[in-house]
Amino acid sequence: MGFGLEVRTAAAAEGGVNAGRNWKRHAFVGENVGHAPMGRGYGRADCREAPEGLRPRLTGAPARGAVGNAHLEPIWKLLKIRGGIGRGEIIADTGRSSRHFTVLLEGMACMATRHEDGARQIYAFHHRGDFLGLHGLLHPHSTEHIEVEALSTCTVGTIDRDVLEQTIQRNPAVGRTLWRAAMVEASIFRQRLLMVRWPAMQRIAHLLCEQLSRLEPGTRMIPLNQIEVADTVGLSIVHANRSFQELRKLGVLAEKRCIEVVDTKRLKELAVFDSRYLDPSEFLSRWDLRIEA
Repeated sequence: MGFGLEVRTAAAAEGGVNAGRNWKRHAFVGENVGHAPMGRGYGRADCREAPEGLRPRLTGAPARGAVGNAHLEPIWKLLKIRGGIGRGEIIADTGRSSRHFTVLLEGMACMATRHEDGARQIYAFHHRGDFLGLHGLLHPHSTEHIEVEALSTCTVGTIDRDVLEQTIQRNPAVGRTLWRAAMVEASIFRQRLLMVRWPAMQRIAHLLCEQLSRLEPGTRMIPLNQIEVADTVGLSIVHANRSFQELRKLGVLAEKRCIEVVDTKRLKELAVFDSRYLDPSEFLSRWDLRIEA
């Protein structure tokens, strides 16, 4: 059984990137693959349900259009939890056929690809509560090789795709939630394209604003390093470092090696930041979304 997402506009309804770094370790969750490292929670499937402490976090990421627990409750009891996925390990790989759908419950990850010269291009960052690999919903037959890499120690939940499809058939709100999240992910990709010709400091400032919008309210520390930022905005590490130094001189960032924002208002002004692209209601309000068997 499969599920289809029929998307129509309201009018139609009315009739009208780090070159020297190697990703050597893989933790393909939910699957038993020969080259996956064993131990630390990602060898054999751990069939525990999602702990109560993790459940609210799955709905706490505003940038993915997540909704209340009532809508996602059908998923909770179906998740298989895996922890101890270390920094640098690959959580998901679109180059491989996967029978599972993955949710990031703890930690931080990035979606990226490698160019032929070894350079890394990061498309988006994943925070706790994010669904991983949603671009597959929009482009199920894409041949682009995209991986999701852990940037810190991560815990994930997996659900069998067939089971998820059956759940969507019984609970259309779950399907709508996934579609909204996929659309926000696509919106972030589009934003990356728009940033290509911006000045270096504006690109970095915009990315930092985006991460602040994704993190818990009141957060000032952004858990990224300059290499990860450079790989996202398309700059060399030297050029990115100069921009960080300038942001510190302007009093926007703290005089520390870590990325700590001390003047959020000024950062948004430099970025010309408009967070509406992270709000699914902004571009789905005129759509008629239906789940079909």
